[in-house]
Amino acid sequence: MPKGEWRNLDKYYPTLLYFAVGNLAYEYIAHVKFHLWKMNGDGLFPEIIADFIALFLIVIPAILIYLSKYPKTPKERIIHIAKWILIFTIVEWVGGKYFNAINYENGWNIWWSFLFNLCMFPMLRLHYISFKKALLLSVPFTLFYLLWFHYI
Repeated sequence: MPKGEWRNLDKYYPTLLYFAVGNLAYEYIAHVKFHLWKMNGDGLFPEIIADFIALFLIVIPAILIYLSKYPKTPKERIIHIAKWILIFTIVEWVGGKYFNAINYENGWNIWWSFLFNLCMFPMLRLHYISFKKALLLSVPFTLFYLLWFHYI
């Protein structure tokens, strides 16, 4: 990533925070109720430390790259979004299947992660452009997951 994007972090900070708060909210709800997926705590780090490492050292910088490299033309945008959806899904699949880094529970699987990524990347861009629209649109998505997986 170009060094300059870290200098412009204030442009992306609200959207990075949007993702981080959503992720941490999931971790809290999952801890209280039940997990759909979780990092395997049998590795080098306990589960919660693995979650924080993944969030702050891998996912947040990746989202910063995704946002900062967003193309201008519609065709390039579709390719860009599709590329990031595939990257996140493939990395998760490899991490779960070959490194036992992720455990799926309570009906969640890699296909649910793919569908989540399919929504997440456009939502991140929408949040960057219009946080009010993204927050409003996040409500039905969140309610869907909470109802479908019997959190409420």
